[in-house]
Amino acid sequence: MNQPALDQGDMQERRAFERLLQHALAPLMPVAISYGMNANDLAFVTRVVFLREMEARLQRERGHEISDARLALVSGLTRREVERVRRGPTDRGPVRSGSNEQLSRIAVVLSAWHTNPRFSGAYGMPLDLDLVRTEGSSHRSFPDLIETACAELAQSVTLDELVAQGVAEVVGDTLVRCRARAAISNSKGSTGKIGLLAQYGRFLATASGTVAYNIAVEDPSEGYFDRLLISDVPLSERTRKHFHVRAMSAADGFLTELDSWLSKSAGEPVESSDRRYGVGVFFYRENPDDNAESADSVDLNSNLA
Repeated sequence: MNQPALDQGDMQERRAFERLLQHALAPLMPVAISYGMNANDLAFVTRVVFLREMEARLQRERGHEISDARLALVSGLTRREVERVRRGPTDRGPVRSGSNEQLSRIAVVLSAWHTNPRFSGAYGMPLDLDLVRTEGSSHRSFPDLIETACAELAQSVTLDELVAQGVAEVVGDTLVRCRARAAISNSKGSTGKIGLLAQYGRFLATASGTVAYNIAVEDPSEGYFDRLLISDVPLSERTRKHFHVRAMSAADGFLTELDSWLSKSAGEPVESSDRRYGVGVFFYRENPDDNAESADSVDLNSNLA
């Protein structure tokens, strides 16, 4: 795969992209250092990701397995480095976790709880459910919800996950009450820090996926929307807390409305596709360094409204 020479405009875009990478990675560096990672560790992770993408791209073009020598040639690495990355110790690779599947299971249950008329009342308010099913009772039970939403789920395990994520609670050992519409990604839950890191890995991957798509798309009208809102002036800690609570409440309502719309639209005929789409909402603090750009930098936020 021959890399084309870059003209002046392309070089400026490349430098802007390099700054984008620096901005994206900078907040994660203190975390990396706290885990004892050094520059070589970070370089190894980068090589793993780069080589996976390069290998997949070459396989799509050529239709066969790619040799270490070929990968070394197109990646700029030595053959020994490629071999180390492709067949290195498994403990250097990414941690595999079921957290993504866990969040998907929770989302399915919460959607049914809020949108299925058997388990929700007026305005989509989820009903309190009996913890166990009682024969002859007209009350809805948590086992009924699980069977309706996703019958293969283990009921006790799913309840534990919902409680651990902070979206449900058991009241008086008899009822299960829904506390939130969306799974709380910053809850350590029963999976601890490993689960938290896996969840945020998914979160960051979706955010960077939107960035990559919008950079590559030729027709701007086909790009995915992105919106940022920031206060005009610095906020006191008291106002920050109020802002956080209000933003979280508004976000929950916004996501609930979208979920209801999606649930109603899911039964409509659609063209065959295995792609799913979503919306993410997050609260953030501005990094003061973002305002200290050099004179020749590109305004990376000019696209955001």
